[in-house]
Amino acid sequence: MTRSVLAVALIIYNLLAVSTGVGARCEACPNCDWENISPTQGNACLNYWTCSGDTISCNYPSVANPGTWTTCSYSASAVSSCFLTAVHAYLLNNFQGWGLTAGPSNICFSAAGVNDGCQPGNDPYNTGTSACTASYGYVGEYNSAPL
Repeated sequence: MTRSVLAVALIIYNLLAVSTGVGARCEACPNCDWENISPTQGNACLNYWTCSGDTISCNYPSVANPGTWTTCSYSASAVSSCFLTAVHAYLLNNFQGWGLTAGPSNICFSAAGVNDGCQPGNDPYNTGTSACTASYGYVGEYNSAPL
């Protein structure tokens, strides 16, 4: 009897955790890319993302081509092979998830990353449900408007 009650409680907890975001894990777009707007302003940052299948595309304002976007796409099928040192991983804010499949490698991070809790707006793909959190999301970070 006690085991069946415990089993039911665990099932209910897991269902609530997935549906409420508690304990959820999402693949997330990096907050900013490597394209530097200026020494004082910093890098170009995430404006919006799209999600389709197991691919997320993260869109940043282009510094080289004002008024346009740089798109960095990441996929579960592309495991990042870059070697990250401890300092490099810290600088990347621990974005070590899906690998880069499209976008300029000198501007885009080599990998997207895991976002525990699926809280901020830069989390297109819920790994717990193996599905996009939405097909599109506007983030509008600092330094994210077209130049």
